[in-house]
Amino acid sequence: MNKRVKQVEYLIGYEGNAFAFTGHVEQDLLDITAVHTMRKEAVCDFLARAGVDWSMVIDLCAREKLIETKFDGHMFYMRKFDPAELRITK
Repeated sequence: MNKRVKQVEYLIGYEGNAFAFTGHVEQDLLDITAVHTMRKEAVCDFLARAGVDWSMVIDLCAREKLIETKFDGHMFYMRKFDPAELRITK
């Protein structure tokens, strides 16, 4: 079956740091970065508002849950998926 998307939005500008959290900071950060890369500044702001220090990011990177990458002079964070999590079932 061939499916098509009727409209796509191309996000090219920086959207800011207004990411929400539920109180489960680690899971919130992983959920956000699963669909949206975050600049280091945004992660810092998110953690500060949640009352959590940078050691959480260090731990998530060490456990290979987050990937750190540099692009256009900015450091970004995104979730690293286990290939088993990406299996599509019919």
